[in-house]
Amino acid sequence: MSGVRWDIFCKVVDNFGDIGVCWRLARQLADEYDIALRLWVDNLALAERFAGAGHARIELQHWTADADFSPADIVIETFGCGLPEPYQQAMLQGAATWINVDYLSAESWVEGFHAQPSPQANGLIRYFFYPGFTPQTGGLLREASLPAWQATAQWSSFEFASPIAASSHTLTLSLFCYAHAPLAALVASLAQSLQPVFVLVPETVAPMLAEVLGSSPLRVGEQIQRQQCTFLVIPFLSQADYDRLLYLCDVNFVRGEDSWIRALWAGKPMVWLPYQQSEETHLVKLNAFLDHYLAQAEASVAETVRETMLAWARGYWRPDLWQSLVTALPALASHAQAFKAQQSQQPDLATNLVRFIDKIRC
Repeated sequence: MSGVRWDIFCKVVDNFGDIGVCWRLARQLADEYDIALRLWVDNLALAERFAGAGHARIELQHWTADADFSPADIVIETFGCGLPEPYQQAMLQGAATWINVDYLSAESWVEGFHAQPSPQANGLIRYFFYPGFTPQTGGLLREASLPAWQATAQWSSFEFASPIAASSHTLTLSLFCYAHAPLAALVASLAQSLQPVFVLVPETVAPMLAEVLGSSPLRVGEQIQRQQCTFLVIPFLSQADYDRLLYLCDVNFVRGEDSWIRALWAGKPMVWLPYQQSEETHLVKLNAFLDHYLAQAEASVAETVRETMLAWARGYWRPDLWQSLVTALPALASHAQAFKAQQSQQPDLATNLVRFIDKIRC
């Protein structure tokens, strides 16, 4: 890939998920394959927030209607965001390779569409590349450095975590959800928990929590207690720190795509909330994932996980679900570790992507 220029295009749709995935992919390509690339983003301010100090081999570009486009050799469209028409016209003059890296899905149809070419009316060929859970898909984003940083993760690295480190009998829970989550019902069940719970709430979720609690706006660093449950609003974290947080928590409530994948690699019990879609399509996606996730699970584990995730996604959380989750935690944790180990045997998405591009460019 030496000397080959790459572009990645990203439109920010749900605030964090799209740019989160794109930045991880760009960073892994730069770190592990020594690829220099441009990341075109329509929301540059949010991209810069994710990038932090940036990366020497990644150039952030603002994707606007009047941007000065000069096509790269390899063009990665993400999530069907489309490529600018002037950019496509310029691609026709060269030999650019166009790949659309789509959303992660566990549905069976993905295997049939993965890596397939789609000739365009203008003469370009667009290839579809689908992340997934089987060898017939593009795999999942997973850095080679994952085991190393997980081995060194500790609560003391977070300034806000001193009360957590001081309490060994308290369960820790990270809470990242969409507005359609049955948050009030979850809060009620956590308040009645038989074991104390410390809930870490990202600042973007804090307004929803404040409304449920009937409190004034919650600021970063603020704690609020409801019987057995203590909520702590945490600041925006870098991707590396968020990954460490998921690895250290006992239970992770996650949403969308990026935090979902990272929770899987954390190997901890998790409750996933897919992005809500019309005609309950999101429940089809959830059930397809659960079929993969629970394929090797014990019957009791499968029942608890499926009931919990479907209740959370449907908005019908019951008071007894949290306690059922807590009771089953050791078995759920063992299963999460087993699934993580199983998925780790497959090549990661960045590796599969580089291999696929090498193949079609030969």
